[in-house]
Amino acid sequence: MNRKRFYSISLVLVLLLTMSSLPILAGTAHAKKVTIKAISAWPTNEVSVADDYLVFIKKANEQLQAKHPGEAEIVYIGGPEVIPTRNQPESLRQGVVHMYFGSDAYYAGIAPAANSSRLSQLYAWEEEERGADAIFNEIHQKKLNSYYLGRLASEFGFQLYLNKPVKTPEDIKGLRIRVSPIYLEFMNAIGAAPVDTSPGDIYQALERGVVDGFIWPFYTIRTWGWQEVSKYVVGPQFYKVCHPIIINMDVWNQLSKPVQQTLHDVLRQEARLAAERDAKKVAEEKELLQKAGMQFITFSDADTKRYLDMAYDSAWEGMMKKAPDYAPKLRKILTR
Repeated sequence: MNRKRFYSISLVLVLLLTMSSLPILAGTAHAKKVTIKAISAWPTNEVSVADDYLVFIKKANEQLQAKHPGEAEIVYIGGPEVIPTRNQPESLRQGVVHMYFGSDAYYAGIAPAANSSRLSQLYAWEEEERGADAIFNEIHQKKLNSYYLGRLASEFGFQLYLNKPVKTPEDIKGLRIRVSPIYLEFMNAIGAAPVDTSPGDIYQALERGVVDGFIWPFYTIRTWGWQEVSKYVVGPQFYKVCHPIIINMDVWNQLSKPVQQTLHDVLRQEARLAAERDAKKVAEEKELLQKAGMQFITFSDADTKRYLDMAYDSAWEGMMKKAPDYAPKLRKILTR
């Protein structure tokens, strides 16, 4: 074999070896890490953000690092101080931020059917088991370009607070109640006189007698000091204070299936733990409000049923008008 031929054969062998190694090298190369920019509708020191959302992010990152190192990380960038609450859903849809923790009431104008989650009588994991999450996911993908991961805890209900004693639901008729769109239909059905005012004005409105009462999530009125100008905690809680976690669809699709599954698994676990924390907080809050001088008014069993029937029937009737394609099947799934 002459030298020229030897070099030619050697060159061919080198090229073949190089080409055969390319798939192996490509297969071992790591994809670029996906950084998920997370935001919340409320300040970092708000109870549900601090106790639930930030804990979820911490545990999710721990699991991602342990199971899928270098693939994905959630970075919390803040709350309304970063992007105003009203602008956050649109920022998520456009991909300015990637993960949102807030209230579906804040984007009910974009996706009205999503706001039916407040009418759920189930725990978060029951909603997934019965198919509600799949429907909510369809709604969020169509309207917000986002994936519905699920809701985190949110087992607190809304509560009526009054400065006048009542014995039955009928006694609420004609009372001036500060409302939001979430429960406006209910107050109209019960015959109250709805008053529209910002949360920041509720204290003064109660103090001056502009309103006779208000509705608010059970566990946070002390944050505003409203127990100082309120007297009665009336009837049962109703609806749910829903806090979904949704992820921009373009970013969700960048995540591998195992990473997606890990996020699902962590949320399921944290939803159960958060529900347990919520139950303890409700018991503690009742004690604290009683110590602050507030009295609890409990309706009879028959009146309680009538009160809750009015709450849910009126809201579902409104939802049927806003989202006729989804409301009937969601009502069937979400009613216990």
